[in-house]
Amino acid sequence: MEISCAILAGGQSRRFGSDKTVAKLCGYSFTEILSIKLSKISSDVMVISKDNSKFDFKYKNVRFVNDEFEAQCPLVGIITALENAVNEWVFITSADSPLLKVEIIDLLYNHLGNYDVLLPVIDGKIYTLTGFYNKRILNILLDYFRKGIYRLLDIYPELNISYFNDVGKIKKVDTNLLSFININTKGDYEYAKEIAEKVGLGI
Repeated sequence: MEISCAILAGGQSRRFGSDKTVAKLCGYSFTEILSIKLSKISSDVMVISKDNSKFDFKYKNVRFVNDEFEAQCPLVGIITALENAVNEWVFITSADSPLLKVEIIDLLYNHLGNYDVLLPVIDGKIYTLTGFYNKRILNILLDYFRKGIYRLLDIYPELNISYFNDVGKIKKVDTNLLSFININTKGDYEYAKEIAEKVGLGI
């Protein structure tokens, strides 16, 4: 796959109580786990945050990129990813989804078509940070950002988006939908630890 990948690692982690981007599962930080996984399928993996000095790992194909703007929101991370990506298509994920299975990326990639964005939908929920964004939408996103409109769902009507909602196909490659578990609280963290001990990290 000739794609770039971006791990958004600049969240404030309010509900978690500490910086979850450096929290660990089986000895690896969430961000490091994703870096290892994504570097196996892409030669251009970006870790995007406000402060990349907090990360102490290095892997081939992984580079650290500072957010373009100070505002704290996923839109800034996506803008930064699209501005810095080597390839036209960028797979976006967030650091709080370390159980992501790379097979999901392959599945989505094979359904890209001629769209601006491709996002999975499960039980009516749109996973805005587990999908593909094309560099062609960069100026549209920048325009919205400059207008002070940061919410992605408010911007989507202007984009040509494909919503991938074939849960059967998704479950064929990710039976327990581990790719869609976001670790937002300490309770989520304990649950993720249990899963990691049972099935491993996939790295």
